[in-house]
Amino acid sequence: MSKVTVPRPVLRSFRVLACTGQNRGEAVGAKMRLEVQQEIEVGLAVPDVAGAPLMLGVRIKLDAKATNESDAGDVATYAGEYEARFYYPVDVVEGTVTPLLDDHEYQYVLVAQAFPLAMTHFRRELQAMGLDARELPLGLDPAR
Repeated sequence: MSKVTVPRPVLRSFRVLACTGQNRGEAVGAKMRLEVQQEIEVGLAVPDVAGAPLMLGVRIKLDAKATNESDAGDVATYAGEYEARFYYPVDVVEGTVTPLLDDHEYQYVLVAQAFPLAMTHFRRELQAMGLDARELPLGLDPAR
């Protein structure tokens, strides 16, 4: 009986691609309602150079909007876009990885490594803008 192993790439880089925000209102003491939306994309990059490893990218976009509960015109916004790059061993080929990308659990394991890094930066930036982001989760909800 042979043991089948699933190729797992290694996280080699994580970076902030873009971030922008504004909070021109009165943040001190104001009760704000915070809404956050997320968009996560997973994609495989096949190299043009012979012998180069396959790269899997996880792109995470987070958008926050905070509205003052007593003044709807007082709105703060922040958006961040993040990218994690995972590399496979050089002997792993596209035909092995492509079917795995349709597996929710396989994607989850990769995104679960990148998401806390993105959310840590995102929360820190929101707090720097005067917004209370302590309640935002650092990890993913496995049920989703």
